[in-house]
Amino acid sequence: MNKMTKNKPVNFFMTGATGFFGVALIRNLLLSGHTVTGLVRARHGTDALSRLGQRLSEHDPDFPVGEHLGKTLLAAEGDVTCRNFGLDELSYDRCAAKSDIIIHSAATTDLDADWKVYEKINIGGTREAIKFASRTRERSLVHISSAYVAGDRTDMVYEDELDLSVGFRNNYERSKAMSESEVRNAGAAKDIRFMILRPSIIIGDSKRGRMGQDHHLFNFLLRLFWARQMIYKQMKSKKTAHGDRFRILGNLDTTKNFVPVDYVADLSSLLIDSEEAWGHAFHLTHPDPLHLGDLETYIRKAMDWPGFSCCPIDTMKDLSPLEKRFFGTIKIYEQYFWEEPLFDRTRIKAVLGKRMPKAPAISQGAVNKLVGFVLERYRHRKSQPKPS
Repeated sequence: MNKMTKNKPVNFFMTGATGFFGVALIRNLLLSGHTVTGLVRARHGTDALSRLGQRLSEHDPDFPVGEHLGKTLLAAEGDVTCRNFGLDELSYDRCAAKSDIIIHSAATTDLDADWKVYEKINIGGTREAIKFASRTRERSLVHISSAYVAGDRTDMVYEDELDLSVGFRNNYERSKAMSESEVRNAGAAKDIRFMILRPSIIIGDSKRGRMGQDHHLFNFLLRLFWARQMIYKQMKSKKTAHGDRFRILGNLDTTKNFVPVDYVADLSSLLIDSEEAWGHAFHLTHPDPLHLGDLETYIRKAMDWPGFSCCPIDTMKDLSPLEKRFFGTIKIYEQYFWEEPLFDRTRIKAVLGKRMPKAPAISQGAVNKLVGFVLERYRHRKSQPKPS
C-alpha cells in the first residue's frame, strides 16, 4: 500500500456528503486543495451535484461554491444502503479507481428507529463502504463513528477500546459499535487500512450556531420554545398557579459533551492529513464538557425564562400535565440527562500535538447563538401559512 505524502492533493469519496457534519468536512477538504466526490441522492427534482452545492452554500454562505462545483467538488447519484451504493458497475468501478480514500459519514442518528433501519443504513452501509475502500487506490477508509459506542459506561473510555458486551442506551449506539467492529475486523484482515473518528454530541457551528433542522439539539430546543409558549398562554389566561415554572428531569452534576461541528471538522481534516493516525480510533470530544447545571442556567438566560429548571427523578410524580407531556416527547433524550462516560483524548493529542486546535467554549454566548438560531426557525415556522 502506498503512503500518502503530506500536502499532496487527495481524491476523496464521501458518503453522507449532504449531512450536517459532511458538508462542514467537505468545506475544509476543498480549502486544503483536495477533490471530493459526494455520494448524494437526487431529491425534489434537484440533481445530485446541485443539491450538494446548495447544502455547502447553506452551511457557509461565504464559501465560493461555484469555483469548485464540477471541478474539485463532484457528485455520484446513489444510495449508501444499496449494493455498490446504487451505482452501475461501470460507474462504481470508475469512482473507486479514481478515489484515494473513502470517508464514510452516512448514518441514521435516530435514537428510536426499528432495528432493521439500523441494520440497513448503519451496518449495511458500513459494509458497502469497506468493500468500496478495498478498491480505492490507497485501500483506505475513514469511518465516522460515535463516542457513544461506549454505551452505558460511566468510567474512562480509551480511544482504541471497543466492547460489544456493554449495555447500550439504544439501538443507535449498538449499531454504531457493531459498524465500528466491522471496520476494525476488515483492518485486522488487511483488507483495508482504517481511521475511526468518534465525535461526541455535535452541535451547531461556533460562529453562528447553525444546526440542521433534523438535529437532536435543534429538536429539543424547538420543543422548549413550544412549551414556553404554552406556559405563557396559561399565565395570560390565569390557568396556572405556578407562574412560568417549567421543569425537566436531569442530574445537574452530569456532563454533556457537546462539540461544535466546525471544531469536529477541523479535528477530522487534521487527522486525515496525519499518516500516523491510520490504524487507530480518536475521540473528537470536548476537553471541558459542559455540566447540565450550567446548560440549565444558559438556556434559562438565553430563552429569558426564569422558571426553567432541571429537577431530580423523584419529582416526576409532581410534574404538571404540560411538564409530563413534554417529558413524553423527549423521552428518547432523557436517558442522556443522568450520566455519561469520560472520554480519554491521549492519542489525538499525541498525533496532533501543537496542531491541536483550541476547543470553542460552550459558554453562555455559545448557547445564545444556538437558541437564537432555533428561535429564528421557530418564528419562521409559525409565520408559514397553514395547509388548507
